Amino acid sequence: MWVIGGVAAQIASVAALREANSRSSRSAWLVGGISLYAISIWLISQQLGFELGLTWALVTISAIAYFLILHPFLRAQEIGHQRIPARVKKMPAPPSGSKARLALRLFSAGPLYLIASLGLSLLIATKPWAIEITRLFTGGLLVPLFWSFGALHATVDPNLWRVALAPVLITIFSAGVHFLI
Repeated sequence: MWVIGGVAAQIASVAALREANSRSSRSAWLVGGISLYAISIWLISQQLGFELGLTWALVTISAIAYFLILHPFLRAQEIGHQRIPARVKKMPAPPSGSKARLALRLFSAGPLYLIASLGLSLLIATKPWAIEITRLFTGGLLVPLFWSFGALHATVDPNLWRVALAPVLITIFSAGVHFLI
């Protein structure tokens, strides 16, 4: 029963976070969505225990988010380029301004943030905070999450110094913490 309540809270959390993306007053929706997700972790952990509850909360929130994102596409009558309005079909100019800056952004979004996300996930997977299978499972699930946050940062942030240095500093931090603990 706790797990069903947790999944319901996750559905409401994803809906609130999607609403935060579409509204101008984002902070209330964002805090509400994150709070609902924290409540869902607590609810699922009440039945399964903290370690297994946290792992299942990560798995179910991903499945719920994929379903809510893909649901409009599954109901669509037409799929493809014809559905895009003519004003949107034109590609906008790249915000970076030059090919070298764009190449640096892509290099940062790709291999640099992949290495940083692997470092953070290995830190989670190898340090003794839970039983081994839970650590490995959680660390493996967090790689694409961290990498997608990094790729989003690399494509959105206008400051190229932050784009290039952030993944390097994250990698150094995770390696330092790994060897200190």
